[in-house]
Amino acid sequence: MNDPTPGSVDLPVPEGKIFPRNLTARADHVVRGNPSGSRPESGVDNCFPGLEFDQRNLEKAFFPGLTVDFHHASGSRVLAVTGGVAAEQGITDADLDTGTPQDPRPLYLWAVCGRTTVDQEEQDAPVFHATERTGLELWRRVHDLLPGRVAIVLGRTPGSTSPGAFWVPDGGLNRRRTDDRSEVQRDADGVLEWAVLVADRARYLDPDGVIDPDVYQAGDLTRSLCAPWQYDFRECGCYYWAASKPDISTSSDGVHRNLNFQRRDRTTNPPEPDIPTIRGRAAKELDHPALIANWNVLPVVLNGREDDSMELPDWSGLQPMTRARVIQELERLAGVEHALCLEYLYAHYSLNAPPVFDPAVHDPATPEGARTRKIYAAAAEVFSVAVDEMRHLRWVNEMLGTLGRPLRLEPPRPGTVIQLQTGRCFELKPLTPEQLDWFIAVERPSAVTADPQGIDGMYVKLHETIVRCPELFPEADRLAHLIKLIIDEGNDHYRRFTAVKAHLAELSPDDYLRPLSTDPGTPLDVQLVELSALNYTMLLGALEATLKRGDTAGGVLIEQARRTMSNLHELNHLLASRGVAPRFTKLPAAPVPADEEAIASAPASAPPPTSASVPARVPGPELADGQAALAAARASGAVRQSINALAVDGVRAMMTRHQADTDALIAAFSL
Repeated sequence: MNDPTPGSVDLPVPEGKIFPRNLTARADHVVRGNPSGSRPESGVDNCFPGLEFDQRNLEKAFFPGLTVDFHHASGSRVLAVTGGVAAEQGITDADLDTGTPQDPRPLYLWAVCGRTTVDQEEQDAPVFHATERTGLELWRRVHDLLPGRVAIVLGRTPGSTSPGAFWVPDGGLNRRRTDDRSEVQRDADGVLEWAVLVADRARYLDPDGVIDPDVYQAGDLTRSLCAPWQYDFRECGCYYWAASKPDISTSSDGVHRNLNFQRRDRTTNPPEPDIPTIRGRAAKELDHPALIANWNVLPVVLNGREDDSMELPDWSGLQPMTRARVIQELERLAGVEHALCLEYLYAHYSLNAPPVFDPAVHDPATPEGARTRKIYAAAAEVFSVAVDEMRHLRWVNEMLGTLGRPLRLEPPRPGTVIQLQTGRCFELKPLTPEQLDWFIAVERPSAVTADPQGIDGMYVKLHETIVRCPELFPEADRLAHLIKLIIDEGNDHYRRFTAVKAHLAELSPDDYLRPLSTDPGTPLDVQLVELSALNYTMLLGALEATLKRGDTAGGVLIEQARRTMSNLHELNHLLASRGVAPRFTKLPAAPVPADEEAIASAPASAPPPTSASVPARVPGPELADGQAALAAARASGAVRQSINALAVDGVRAMMTRHQADTDALIAAFSL
C-alpha cells in the first residue's frame, strides 16, 4: 500500500480520508505549476464540462465497438465503429456517413434500452427515445445505465426528430434486448437504414483498473472543458458557484453600483449600469477574443469595489497561537455566533414587515406599499445574515468536534461578550438605528479595519495559525476549510447591513418598528411562547445529535433541524405580529417523573392521557444524545392541542403542518 499522504498535499491528511488506489490514480505525477485540482486526491469530481473532465467523453464508448458523440442539439451521432456486435453485424465506418458533402447522411442514436435502477426487473427495463431530446438529454439517460445488457437503435434521421424505438416490432426494444436479437436493415443499394444492436454496457477499465488506452486517447476526457481559462471566466457568470470572478461590482470611488464587471465600455463616465436580465447583457460584455487579448484591463475587486490600489492587511506579523488557545477561541466564537444569530433574529422580528411581500396586497405604487416594500427588503437582509450565523454556529461546533472537544450549543447568557474591544454584550434589542450601527460595526471586515481582535480578524488569525502550524493540527485540512467558509460568508454581512441602512434611511423608527412585549397577553400567546421554546429546544437537540453522529446520520437529522428552524421562525413571526417578543428560551433540563414517562414515550400526535395542561419537561443529562430534543418533540403535541382549542383556523393549519414535521423528527431519531 502506498503512502496515504501524497507529496503534493501541503497539509497533513486527516485520519480516515479516502484516496483512490487504482493504477489510473497513481499513474500521473506532480507537475509544477498545475493546480491542486489536477491531482486525483484533491479533485472535487466536478464534471460536465466543469473543472476536471467531461463525463460525456467517458460515455462516448458506453456501447462496445461504437464511439458516440453526445455534444450536439440535433442528437447523438455515431463517430466510429471499432468492433463488437456492430462489426459482427457487418457495420463499418463506411456506413456512418452515406451522403455527400452537400447532403450528408450520418448515423444517429435513436433509442437506448437498459436498467437504470437496481429495483427494475429485466422485463421492465425502460426505453429512452431520442425523439425531441438533445444529445445532452439522451446522454443523461445513458449515464444512468447499469452494468448489464443494453439495446440501442441506430438510424439516419437526427435523434431529436427520429421516431425513436416506438416502431420496433416483435414486442419492442426491451424484448429484443432480453432475447439478445441484433438486426441490421439495408436498402436495395446496401445502404444501412436502421440497426438494432444488443450488447453488455462497457465498463471502461481494463483488467488492471486503468481506463482503457485502446478506447480513450490522451486528452480525451478533458478535450471539451472550458479552455483557455478565459472561456470559463466568461461563461461562468450570474452567481454560478464556480465563477472565479465577481459578476457585479461598484466603481472605484464607491459612487456607482451594479456595474457589469466584464463590461466592454470602460471609458464612459458615469459608467453604464448593468442590465438586470440575460437578454442583451452579453452584447455589452467583452467577448471571448477580447477577453483573451485584454484580460489585463479588468481591475481587482475587493469588498465589492473595483480598485487596483487596494491591498489586503499584512497578517505576517501575527504570532501563531497554541493549540489550547485555538480551542479556547473557537469555544468563545461558538457563543458569539449563537448570540449574533439570536440578536439578528430578534431584530428581524422587530421590523413591522410581512413574512412574504405580496404586490397584490401591498401595491408598491402607493406610498404605503412602497414603505412596506422597503421594510420587507430590510427584514429579508437581516434574516439572511441570521441564517448564515446559524450555519457558522454549526461549522464552529464541527471544528470543536474535530478537535475532540465538547460541542457548545447552549443559548448565550446575559453578559456574554460579543466584541472584545468594546466589551459589548449579548442583548436582544429591536432594530433601532443604534442597534443597526452596532451590527455594521461588528461585521466590518478585517480587510477594512485591519483589526485582528474583531470577529472576522480572529477567524483570519485562526486560519493563519492552523495553516502555518500543521504539526499542532493533524486536522488542519478540515479546520482550514471550515474557517475559510466562515470568512467568505462573513465578508458579505457588512454589505448586507449597510444595505439595510439604505432601505430604512428615509423612514422613522416609528414607521418600521413594531412594539414587542415580554409578557404574553392572552392564553393563546402563553401557549405559543411555550411551543416556541419547545421548538428551540428541538432545534438545538437535533443539531447536537447530527453533529455527534456525523455521517452516520445520513443527513436526515440536519434536514429535520432545518425544518424545525423554519417552524420556529414561523411561530416567532406569529408572536411578533401579536406584539409578543420571541424569547429563544431552551427549556431547562429536568428528570422525567414516572407518571410522565408514558407521555414522553407516546407519539407526538397522540392525545395526552390526562389534560393539555401537563407541563412540558425535557430530560436531564441521563437522557442525552438527542433525547432532550426527542422529549421536547413529544411534549409539543399536547401544547399544539391546547393551541388548537384556542386558536383561529389559520393557526390551526400551522399547527397541523408543524405536527407533521415533528412526527418526522421523532421518526428520524427512532432510526
